[in-house]
Amino acid sequence: MPETKSDFDLRPARPSDLAAVGYISHQTGLLGEPITRYFPDQSLWTDAFVAPYFASGCCNLAAEKNGRVVAYIIGNCRHEQLESYVAGKLPKILLSRWLKGAYPAWRRELGYLWRAWRSQGHDAPWDEYPAHLHINALPQARGLGVGSALLERFLDCLRRQGVAGVQLGTTERNAAALRLYRKFGFEVYQRYRSSFWKPVLGEALWHLRLVKKLR
Repeated sequence: MPETKSDFDLRPARPSDLAAVGYISHQTGLLGEPITRYFPDQSLWTDAFVAPYFASGCCNLAAEKNGRVVAYIIGNCRHEQLESYVAGKLPKILLSRWLKGAYPAWRRELGYLWRAWRSQGHDAPWDEYPAHLHINALPQARGLGVGSALLERFLDCLRRQGVAGVQLGTTERNAAALRLYRKFGFEVYQRYRSSFWKPVLGEALWHLRLVKKLR
């Protein structure tokens, strides 16, 4: 019998889910595919791109099947909270772990980290859209309505927190995600061409900044 979203348990993400969410994020970091070839250190990926949402985010959710996390949505309610953590505590944490040898392949990942830092600046106004999100799922959890269930609960949580709006970034290559976001009323705030993925894919891609008013 085919699986449905009722086969998955949706619940708040717990601190103990960090490794599992980091794994999924690493396995989907290249436009939905594993980014292992270009960013080998799953531990650095998790510490840099996932852990900040566990430390200063809100409304984080996990979808679990048979005791295993297979999809998630992480985000924050107030951008300045996450920004403060990333600018303040995160560099010290990464440096400490790097000095202890936690990231053996870090030299291979400097290019990606540099491009990620330089790619900032295409955000929608944070006073109008103070929240943002990331959502990903392993292949076995795709196309079953799990993403819709996660996003619906996440947006409801933001509304209960009194958040005015939410934004996110994606590319035009991510057709499945775009269908999901449009289903929930996200609109294009900005469309721009970026060379972020060019060292990996050999071409620049069209990126989108999507926004949604919540009140």
